[in-house]
Amino acid sequence: MLILNIDPVSPVPAYQQIIQAVKIEILSGRLKGGDRLPPIRELAKILKLNPNTVAKAYYTLEEGGFVESRPGSGNWVKTRAPDLDSLRLSMLEGETKAYLEKAFSLGASLQDVRHSLERITRHE
Repeated sequence: MLILNIDPVSPVPAYQQIIQAVKIEILSGRLKGGDRLPPIRELAKILKLNPNTVAKAYYTLEEGGFVESRPGSGNWVKTRAPDLDSLRLSMLEGETKAYLEKAFSLGASLQDVRHSLERITRHE
């Protein structure tokens, strides 16, 4: 079962949050090729979104090769998703960029960021 949390106050549009969450579920292995995604209307109702928003996310995932739409049957995770290693790296780089932008906007230096990462990784 796909579990998504949409942050209504996030500057990231809801459809992009859905896309990101589905990709993370695929990367983590919680969603596998052949798994059925919730129907558009059902997911829209659960997330309290317009069905067009969910449809846009599913369509974008289909264009990216992650999902296939089967008319009358729903949307399914593709058995042969795109190269997951390059997706993982791309998502990591995006998250890192967002983190660095936030850190620098708070006045942190690159050295501050390095020290912060070292402290965090030592404790895990």
